[in-house]
This record gives sequence, structure tokens and C-alpha cells, in this order.
Amino acid sequence: MGRALDRAQAYVAERSILVPHGCRFWLRSLTTDGYAKCVVTEAGRERTVRVHRWLMEQLHGPLPPGTITAHSCNESLCVELDHLSSATQRTNMRQMSDQNRAAGRAHLGYADTRGSLGRAQAIQAALRDGLDLEALAAAMLAGEARPLVRQALAGGYDAQAYLAAVRASDPSSAFVPLFPADAAQDNRPAPEDGQMSLF
Repeated sequence: MGRALDRAQAYVAERSILVPHGCRFWLRSLTTDGYAKCVVTEAGRERTVRVHRWLMEQLHGPLPPGTITAHSCNESLCVELDHLSSATQRTNMRQMSDQNRAAGRAHLGYADTRGSLGRAQAIQAALRDGLDLEALAAAMLAGEARPLVRQALAGGYDAQAYLAAVRASDPSSAFVPLFPADAAQDNRPAPEDGQMSLF
């Protein structure tokens, strides 16, 4: 799988942009819910895939039934392999709830009325002509429900402030690292929550 993964990562790198806080934002086609998509040819057959899940399949082979590919960064547009992990839908929904990103946040006045596709398109538009960090901050700020993240983005783009705010906004990050650098610094065992390790 090494060569297939290398080819897949090169394909993705040509069609995305790496931003300072570590996300690699896809600049091409999107699904109706804001995820990166592309057409791949495997064994002479074309199929449309969600790029983040396809990358995980290139790394690990076919994923077990009931497995989703989760984004530690919570950005549907991100195709950075280090931000992707296999999870169950239950685990993914629990993280979303812990971060106050679940439905029902509209009462805070910060619901993203663009929807997930609109948010992804706004981020792509901000990056269309290259890495414009102020435009990126504005696109990410609109509709952001987490107060600390809103505060970090309100003053413009600062990768360290943004990452610190994301970490501080997620109570589950004390148990499950959000980003690879967090995992490298964390020596504590993960809590037993009844979820099986997939890889």
C-alpha cells in the first residue's frame, strides 16, 4: 500500500492547500454536505469518492463496516491525513456534542446559516488565489459556534491562537488528542469507553 498511498497523497497535494494551523483544504469538487470529493480509477473502473475516506482506505485498506473517517480538526474540507482517524458514528457524534457543534446551537446566535457546503465554499473562495490568511479567518469565523474560537478568529488569523482555542473548546481533548502533536505529548492511556480500536 505504500506506493498507492504515496500516489494518493501526491494527487491530494496538487489539489489542496496546507494552511498554517495544519489543515489541508481541498480546492476542487465538493459533496452537497461540504466534503471533498473526486473521481478515482481503480482496476479500470471509475468511482466518485469522499477524499478523506479514500485516503484512509489507501493507508489501511478497506475499512470495517460501520466505520467512518472522522476529522480531528472538525473541518469537512480538510484532507490532511494526520487529521483523519477511523471512528464509529457514535464516537463522532459524542465529540460533536462535547464541542457544542450539535444542532441546537442556533439559540446562541452563531448558527452557520451557510450550512456545511456554504462554509466549505467560503473557505475555498478565500483560498482561491492563494493563501490569504485574513480572508481565511473571515470565512472560518462566520457561523463559528465556539466562543473561544470566535474570539481567536475575530482579530484575524493567528494559527497558534486558533489551535489553542480549538483545544480549550473541546472537553474530550483531555482524553482523545485532537491533533498529532497532542498525541505525541500525551503519555496517558485513553479511557475505556467500549469502543474497539480499529488500527
